[in-house]
Amino acid sequence: MTYEYGALSRPLEEVFAALQEGLMREYRLEYLPAHRRSARRSRRLRRIRGWCRATGRLAEQAALVAERTLPRIEHETGHAFRGPDGLARVLMAPSTKRLFSEILAGFPEDALPIRADDLAMLGNFADDSHALALIGDVTLRLKVLPGEDVGAAGLAALCDRWGLHESRIGSGFRCSPDGEKLEQEKETLARAVLGLIYVEGGVGALRAVVPLLACGRDG
Repeated sequence: MTYEYGALSRPLEEVFAALQEGLMREYRLEYLPAHRRSARRSRRLRRIRGWCRATGRLAEQAALVAERTLPRIEHETGHAFRGPDGLARVLMAPSTKRLFSEILAGFPEDALPIRADDLAMLGNFADDSHALALIGDVTLRLKVLPGEDVGAAGLAALCDRWGLHESRIGSGFRCSPDGEKLEQEKETLARAVLGLIYVEGGVGALRAVVPLLACGRDG
């Protein structure tokens, strides 16, 4: 699956591991004992160390998506995803864009911890949920439930059922929203996963999810 921005050069798990390893390598190359560092060098080392820790947290969260969230959705929908990366892209929080853009801008191209294309693509992942949400919404309205309104309640309930919002990758980088903003985020995530199921499995796979939506509306 490529979406608008194409595919990474290798699986997401490997990209995160290479990024963290590369950042650690750059940290060691630039390291100086405290008494020999300028204030600027100290700030630089703190920044690289922070990027490395943040990347490690993203890798852990992505692994949990693959281990817990993805099997839960597959079990309930009967759809077998092509791999864990599609769902991980959907669940990449907008706050991750800043992290990857900072890393991309923080090194000369020949010293980047991973390929520039991969870093740029990681920064664009947060847009996938909106693109797929549109696909999911349009397909539901035109091909699966024509003339029916799925409704926000059913989508938010589906998001809760699958634990999508709490599974967001990078969600710890910002305060969680509440009220109407939270409900909007849940609806978008649910629509995006439905869009992903349609892109991978077609209309039949999406129709299989309709009973789950009905449960949300009735509940």
